[in-house]
Amino acid sequence: MKKYLIILAVLAVVVMISGCTTTSTINTKNFSTSGMSFQYPETWNVSSQVNNNSTQVMVASPEFISSNATKGSVLLILKLSKSGDNNMSQTRQELMTQAQQSGQNATNATINIAGVTASDISYTGKDTTGNNTYGRLIDFEKNNSLYLLLFASGGGADIDAVKPYFDVIVKSFNVE
Repeated sequence: MKKYLIILAVLAVVVMISGCTTTSTINTKNFSTSGMSFQYPETWNVSSQVNNNSTQVMVASPEFISSNATKGSVLLILKLSKSGDNNMSQTRQELMTQAQQSGQNATNATINIAGVTASDISYTGKDTTGNNTYGRLIDFEKNNSLYLLLFASGGGADIDAVKPYFDVIVKSFNVE
């Protein structure tokens, strides 16, 4: 009987905890350039560079900027004109191999972004000083362009806290 009471108590705690989740709202700003747009956390900084065949966008957390890129989170977005030289399948395989060889936990999946199916590779691990690191590469083709979204977080940044910020960008990412 005592065994059942302990199991019921544990189940009751699990149910109460799962029912007590909170959802916080992330205040955002909108960004648009070169036929792509997305929302990003309002406290983050965005910079971009547009060339004839490419667009580069960097979205950086305040921590990343204030630490001179040694701690924090950043997103790099590349839009490239599609050519025969762009082979993302080889790049994906190399990324997965490197992550696995360095002992990082890597996953390879697909997601829907900007109305298309995209490759979504993520990994977690440790840097050379023992800090947790997180990386995520999303890539897809649309309208004769190749899009790469590379998320990175490290240097002791709170990775679990930043993932919802990255999700805001992914969920709102759009291509005209």
